[in-house]
Amino acid sequence: MITKSIKNEIDQYINGSVTISEGYSFSQYKLIKRIMLYANGIYPTGKIDKQGKYKYFFDITSPRIDSEIKNIDFDTKDVLLYSESPKDSLPIFIGNLAMKQWMKENEQSVELNNAVEQSTGWGNVVWKKIKDGYELVDLKNFYVINQTAKTLEDSPVIERHILTQSELRVKKDIWDNIEEVIKTCGSKNVSAVEGGIEQEKEVKYYEVYERNGEISQQELYEAQGKKNQGKEDVYVLAKIIVAGLDDGEDTSKVLYADEISKMPYKEYHRGRYNGRWWRLGLYEVLFDIQTRANEIGNQISRGLEWASKTIFTSTDRLIQQNVLTDMRNGDIVKSDSLQQVSTRMEGIDQLIADWNRLMEHADKLCNSYEIVTGETLPSGTPFRLGAMMNQNANKLFDFIREKLSIAVESVYQDWVLPDILKDLKSKKILKITGDPDILKRYNQMLVEGWYMKNLIALGPHTDEEAMMLKAQKLQEVQARPEQFLKLEKGMWDGVKPRISVVITGENVNMLAELETLQTFIALEQDPVRRTALIELAMKKKGVDVEALPKSPPMPPPQPQQQPQQKQPITK
Repeated sequence: MITKSIKNEIDQYINGSVTISEGYSFSQYKLIKRIMLYANGIYPTGKIDKQGKYKYFFDITSPRIDSEIKNIDFDTKDVLLYSESPKDSLPIFIGNLAMKQWMKENEQSVELNNAVEQSTGWGNVVWKKIKDGYELVDLKNFYVINQTAKTLEDSPVIERHILTQSELRVKKDIWDNIEEVIKTCGSKNVSAVEGGIEQEKEVKYYEVYERNGEISQQELYEAQGKKNQGKEDVYVLAKIIVAGLDDGEDTSKVLYADEISKMPYKEYHRGRYNGRWWRLGLYEVLFDIQTRANEIGNQISRGLEWASKTIFTSTDRLIQQNVLTDMRNGDIVKSDSLQQVSTRMEGIDQLIADWNRLMEHADKLCNSYEIVTGETLPSGTPFRLGAMMNQNANKLFDFIREKLSIAVESVYQDWVLPDILKDLKSKKILKITGDPDILKRYNQMLVEGWYMKNLIALGPHTDEEAMMLKAQKLQEVQARPEQFLKLEKGMWDGVKPRISVVITGENVNMLAELETLQTFIALEQDPVRRTALIELAMKKKGVDVEALPKSPPMPPPQPQQQPQQKQPITK
């Protein structure tokens, strides 16, 4: 049964491990648990040691993560639509306005910030396609079954969700067996992650598991309620959603089972592939250094607790037991052997040197040098040298930004842009632009598209007749909304293949291109070519060049008439 197979895969993921190479076994589940402890500044054995002393956690990772996030500097302003075709200037302008509005309505600035933060610390980000766009996947409840896979295309994936009754009932028209699950599979004791400590809640929650990946055709048909159908050795890509796995095979229910064309995920990895799907993030990179830093910090802390005490020794029994409490200000001590005991911590110099060595190594691993974090450089550092150091240090951040941009561009290109262009109608364009002139030009663009598409069918005609046909069609479009919808659909279908989502730092490096254009604009002497370069730079930044006022065309120069030479008079 499919529910039994899914439960076995989850148990293997949680309790098992895979061999990456000889002597190296890896468990993604255990690694994520350790990352969560370090991210929250918690020791695996707790905050108290065997002697009952408090163990301090010296967080050296978070500042370096914040430094990388700051230098990546990724935001919604970097997401633009772009087309190489000059005739797409108005669609690009309108599309960018619609994209910005969609980002604002869907709080994309928060989503992008979350993706950058997770990509830096955890090293991995997964986005999932949903009905109205996409969502960021919770990696704590994301089980990659084939942990040695290079991409998610090479492995089945299981997601764990905790839903309420109302969230289940919303899916009633899509999922099956909703009422049976509500009656038999609910529990007030739930945990944030699989195998975690359960907490008792006031209302019932339901554990739902979604599996995306290859499955035998026979198991898929069985999940759909079709007995003795399908081939056991033929595998298909499918989505299976089940509930009640912990309640036994008899009470587990299949909520959804259907074949899919491709995996609904897109992924980003900060580090390189080293034989496992989970790549290195800064938390894992600094595991050993963070552990040793905690040891040194607590050693110094315990040593200074003794070194800060003031102790005296004397052979005279008449000396008070505690000079701080038994003596008053101005008392005279009469003793031949009263001496202060040295309580200086031995080895503190070596511990400090070891700490500094670790911090230097951490800076190398995380590219968090002084020039990157914004700290003051050592006195006497030449200005030009500091600029070169900053430029070289930021090359790594440019590369990371480019990798992240490629992934985010794919998310917007495939999942967001088609829906935005599909919903661009005349009323919405007027709403997002707030300018009737833009709508008028949009109508004219629709008519131009209609004219070019039907140019052969219209037959031979003059320029004056073409203008009359366009004007007549424009009046017809304005008078009949159904014509509007028909032309709009055709227009955006033609523009869509030419539009791409461009993010600063990706394959179309916007800043580099603008700097190049700026250089040629300054050098160009011909006014026509200079204007063309300026307009090209403005289009790359999403400016509607066609809406800007232009100088009237200069009249063509009149040819100068040569003065007639007088003919000599002949007699």
